[in-house]
Amino acid sequence: MSKVDVKVLKDLSESKKRVMTNVVQHLEQREMKERSWRWQYSVMSIILTACIGIFLYTQFSGSQEQSASIPIVFDEKLLKFSLGIDPEEKDPILTSDEKLEFESYLQLESLYAYAQSKGIVPTQEKIDKELETLIELSINENNAKFTEQLEKVNLTKEEYIEQYTKPMNYKYTTINSLLDQEKNRYKDVERMMLLFLVERDALNYFEEHYSQEIAYLREKYDIPVGEKGIHSKRGAVVAIKEHEFLVVSHADESNIGKLSIDEIVQKHGNGTWFPLIDVPKTLSPGDYVEVKYNQDYNTEGKNIVRIADIDSMEILEEYQ
Repeated sequence: MSKVDVKVLKDLSESKKRVMTNVVQHLEQREMKERSWRWQYSVMSIILTACIGIFLYTQFSGSQEQSASIPIVFDEKLLKFSLGIDPEEKDPILTSDEKLEFESYLQLESLYAYAQSKGIVPTQEKIDKELETLIELSINENNAKFTEQLEKVNLTKEEYIEQYTKPMNYKYTTINSLLDQEKNRYKDVERMMLLFLVERDALNYFEEHYSQEIAYLREKYDIPVGEKGIHSKRGAVVAIKEHEFLVVSHADESNIGKLSIDEIVQKHGNGTWFPLIDVPKTLSPGDYVEVKYNQDYNTEGKNIVRIADIDSMEILEEYQ
């Protein structure tokens, strides 16, 4: 809980004490007042009741408005937006690239749904800050592309931001809040590795709770399961940490223990960290493995070390 939260709760607690004290004093003094003053208490009671009613109505209306602004999981309009296809097209035929984009969309939705299941709601301050950044990156810095998108959906800039940018921004902000929370669970890992670890948890949750919706969209857009861009890396396992393991191509068991991890990576000019998910319990440094993955990224400031997700892995019997 933040210092702000503590302060707010403290203020509310003090207010509650003052209200209760006033009510008690009022009840004690009521019998001491002359009958000619009793009408004033009736008027005060009516005013107090009216104020409480207005307050509750305002709070309820505000919560309703906030709920209405929260985007739903599997909004097909946003799906078409993500795929880059005409939102008015009823039965689009997707290209291979668009089918791959669909898998990315599922990953986004799984993280968003997983965050919602944990009760995560981003603050308005975070939403506004991220929206400003998103508008700057996607609109102001790519004006020509943005103009093309406006023409495709036949919307003004303001309408586009309201219908597409704001809902997507809310989802991104919610996911970032999820990652900030999950840092306590997956400590000492790079932000991208954190994303891959949480993403697996999210996909498991998603497949359990949204299997019918996923099947419906796959059938509607003719996207079979497994439409992914699979890559492969072979090499020796050089290091294993609590949540990740490092594979270096062309390294061998003789390197391990004699050279540091950085020295092995520098010697062979490559290395990839993978999340420690669904791997054999017998996995040990020195094992020669083949890991299949979908995407990888450079780690910050280290061009020869990458971070990748994991689709599957196999321990090979011998070096090749």
